[in-house]
Amino acid sequence: MSAHYFYFADYEILVGGRFIVWGQTTLDYAPAETGAFDPAELLNLIRQRAANEHGVERDEVRVRNLSRL
Repeated sequence: MSAHYFYFADYEILVGGRFIVWGQTTLDYAPAETGAFDPAELLNLIRQRAANEHGVERDEVRVRNLSRL
């Protein structure tokens, strides 16, 4: 049985030196292998989700706060 972790993230998006968006998202994170929790993968998934939602690059998203629910 794989573990699921639930997170709430607050983020901001910086484009051209200016903050253009502040937002929040949630994520249900389930590592591919049991016990293989990867914090870097978690942050990448959150940043990519926010980037896709706003039509920007992942590297333009900065996570301000991350909370496990």
